[in-house]
Amino acid sequence: MGHKTAIIFVADRNFLVPSILAMLQISRQKDTMSVADLFLFTTDLNDEDFRTITDLVTGHGITTIKLDLDKVLSEQESLSFRETHISISTLGRFFTGPCIDPKYENILYIDGDVQVVGSIFDLANADIPDGKMLGAIDRHFLKAKEHDKSGEKTREYLKKLGVSHESDYFNAGILAAKRETWINLCKEAFDYFVNHSKDCMFHDQSALNAVCVGRRLPMSPKYNFTTMFAENNFVNTVRPSIIHFTGAEKPWFSKARPWQGRFIASYVELLKQFPQLEAFYSLKQYFHSSGQAGLSRIDRHANRMWLLTRILTPWRVILRRRRLMNYLKTTRFFI
Repeated sequence: MGHKTAIIFVADRNFLVPSILAMLQISRQKDTMSVADLFLFTTDLNDEDFRTITDLVTGHGITTIKLDLDKVLSEQESLSFRETHISISTLGRFFTGPCIDPKYENILYIDGDVQVVGSIFDLANADIPDGKMLGAIDRHFLKAKEHDKSGEKTREYLKKLGVSHESDYFNAGILAAKRETWINLCKEAFDYFVNHSKDCMFHDQSALNAVCVGRRLPMSPKYNFTTMFAENNFVNTVRPSIIHFTGAEKPWFSKARPWQGRFIASYVELLKQFPQLEAFYSLKQYFHSSGQAGLSRIDRHANRMWLLTRILTPWRVILRRRRLMNYLKTTRFFI
């Protein structure tokens, strides 16, 4: 009682296991749990599976809430959802706010493809201004400055969203706001997505960036250490609390760079501890791939791109690291 922040995760069946692991990591942080409570929203479970997950996590201080996302989205005939490794369940965040008791002042949203490796107390306890959202920069910060087809496409994409500077575009994997602000911005973002879904290359992230122009406060990559920062060797500089595995190479199966399978064992251990989660851990369906062969192709592609960047455009590696270092040195982060 008296906790100020609701920490929420939204997961479909494929993201349940990684989401639960991240939530258990948070649940062991006494400082964070002194100011926050954990909520797991599920989007595609039947009643029996929902009860199974609820029985498993309730004893660890996690409250489960069932979202009927299909019903909500089926009412929107004009929606266009570009098929990528991003699940349509990410849209579920737009409908979480009203389900959270008004006694919670803040909402901290966290994607399931993360590992929480350090204290997030300062983030959970932040006094966020009304009408503002906390978010960290995304890979587009680098791509928008590059003189190739990808850079040109990135600049066109940002322009469509009304984002005038690449440092203003944020990753939607970890976000924080006052509860009422969260509800209002999510409603605006969903309305934007409904009316501009073909322009939303990254779905909910695109829509949130479009409606949050001028309303986003910079958050340190300490709390959203995306793959971009890992690729450019900023682990020791930033000392992350939340590692966010952006891109298709997810930590529960991927052996690609930059992590090279470092986190796979933690998911294996989770399944040993909670064998009932095996039923929710089918890699054969992940990314609609052809089982392990499809997942291996993802790793091979990632490793190939890693090597090509360093062999064909070695200057790009230097410039990217320099830009990120300058950003870290000159940006005044809210938290």
